[in-house]
Amino acid sequence: MMHLLLSNTVAEKPRSEPHINVVLLTERSRSCFPLNFHVPSQLIFHHDLTTLSHLARFRKIDAFCLDLDYFQKEIPQFLSERLCNPELATIPLFIKASSNEDIERLIHYPIDDFYVGDPNSPILAFRLHKFLKHAESIAFEMHHSKNTSVELAFMAYYDTLTGLPNRQLFKERTMGRIESFVRDRSIFALMFMDLDGFKAINDTNDHKTGDWLLCQVASRLRNCIKRTDTVARLGGDEFGIILNCIENKADAESIANRVSCRLSAPYSHKGQHLRVHISIGISFFPENGKSYETLIQQADQAMYAAKKKGKGQFCFA
Repeated sequence: MMHLLLSNTVAEKPRSEPHINVVLLTERSRSCFPLNFHVPSQLIFHHDLTTLSHLARFRKIDAFCLDLDYFQKEIPQFLSERLCNPELATIPLFIKASSNEDIERLIHYPIDDFYVGDPNSPILAFRLHKFLKHAESIAFEMHHSKNTSVELAFMAYYDTLTGLPNRQLFKERTMGRIESFVRDRSIFALMFMDLDGFKAINDTNDHKTGDWLLCQVASRLRNCIKRTDTVARLGGDEFGIILNCIENKADAESIANRVSCRLSAPYSHKGQHLRVHISIGISFFPENGKSYETLIQQADQAMYAAKKKGKGQFCFA
């Protein structure tokens, strides 16, 4: 994906002063955002929300400025993915919109600041300046300290070993899907999963081997689901998946079979071939419950029923 870079360094600032990288997400003319931020910055014009993870992986990004008018259809999915993506979640986000209704649709997602109104208004330039000064201060703190509030916020929502969302974020994402049911009436499923045989491997080998294996399991789980779904490490050797926009139990069964098959394949590590299986319990909203607590409890009970059937099995609630 092509993107355009443009320098925006203020003349009175010393050349040696570090700048921040600001991604302008828009397909329109550059006039939709005022370019004179009075903050030392490098502007990156980008036109595809689906490739932002790739861009953030190879380039330091300090702030996003998004034109909601152009990305009306893609924005809810992007914000959902941003919440679950370690490379995007901590980057400050500014959104420009034409109406309050557009912003109200996004109230459940973390947005650092927004502007509604005339793109030529000096108020937009002022709000952008304040936002980018905030992004600049965050970038400075990230550069000079490992104990910043941004990092602490990341640790609160992500597992430090695997990089997956943790139980807290899994809960919040589930509650967000429950709330969205009022708007889209789409069902979803929760998978509660526990590794079979992991404890024996962890006890027989050192803990580094167990940690390595958990990271490999996390990687395989990521490759089993769609980008719009969520996979999380809930603790120990327990994992969870939120399956969005499924049509029926057959869809969930297909994914459960895929997960079971891929995770049971051997893991080669230092000359060993390690094997684990996974037991899966599946609950459906709203059939099995209308709250997070009920859904996770039903999926947990179904998982234990699956364990009684043998290794690598799954059961519906």
